[in-house]
Amino acid sequence: MNTHTLDLRTGHQFWIAASMLTGLAGALLALGCEARDVSAGELRAASDVAVERQVADLEKQVADADRGARREIEQARANSQKMPVASRELLAKAIERTEQARGEASDRLEELKDSGGSHWDARRSRVVEALDELEDARHDVVAALAGGEPALSDG
Repeated sequence: MNTHTLDLRTGHQFWIAASMLTGLAGALLALGCEARDVSAGELRAASDVAVERQVADLEKQVADADRGARREIEQARANSQKMPVASRELLAKAIERTEQARGEASDRLEELKDSGGSHWDARRSRVVEALDELEDARHDVVAALAGGEPALSDG
């Protein structure tokens, strides 16, 4: 069984810091514009590069989490026949939650890629939330497979 876990809560803190640094970099660039004649196009290009890096990082995180979830689900299904009926039911619910979380993370990532302007930060936050939910759901699958009680939520 894959016991490697991805701590996305730490990643969330990273994105908060990255956003703050992006804002600081923008402010410093604005100050630099007064000292040098930097065009608005150059500022936009620098901002676009930062956004592209963030999207690429989130794409990697979603792909890694999705791959891990698929492996865990396959392993859980293969081993579920050996489990008592009640445990299989809990496992089935955990698998369903994980599959829904996988879809939600992919959908939110696509929304982020298609967004721009003022909605970008909010959509990026939604991707991070979806990754957190996927990680929680994956923990439920592993716990149910191990015979523990998953922390299924109403959400």
